[in-house]
Amino acid sequence: MSKKKKNILIIIVVLAALAGSFAGAYSYFSQPYAPAGKVKKTVPNESLDMGELIVNLSGSSHYLRTKVVIEYPRDKWLAAELQKKRHTVADAIITALRSKTYTEVSAAESAGALKTVLLRKSTAILSQVRYQGYFSLTS
Repeated sequence: MSKKKKNILIIIVVLAALAGSFAGAYSYFSQPYAPAGKVKKTVPNESLDMGELIVNLSGSSHYLRTKVVIEYPRDKWLAAELQKKRHTVADAIITALRSKTYTEVSAAESAGALKTVLLRKSTAILSQVRYQGYFSLTS
């Protein structure tokens, strides 16, 4: 092949590569944005402040001071049920916390475990309840 034919062939290959790049970019950017799944509607939450609880811990002279807030999805029935059974839920929380020892609540990982225990105890009384607890240990 002559040098002139090689140059023309190189120019044609480069132009074809550029045309393919432009076509790919156009088809990629011209598609409308579509989310990758169904968008879930978020339900606003309400909360019930159970107040500050002071509980003697099991097997020692230490006590636990904690503030418990129950967070739940906005629902008139559930709000009425929580108000009606507020004392029963508070009693379940106190009973669960009194069964814990100082070593069980003083560890750094204990807040998550306490929330889990409180959630299990309260769901025995109420359904569809989530806990958002704020724990501070005072001895």
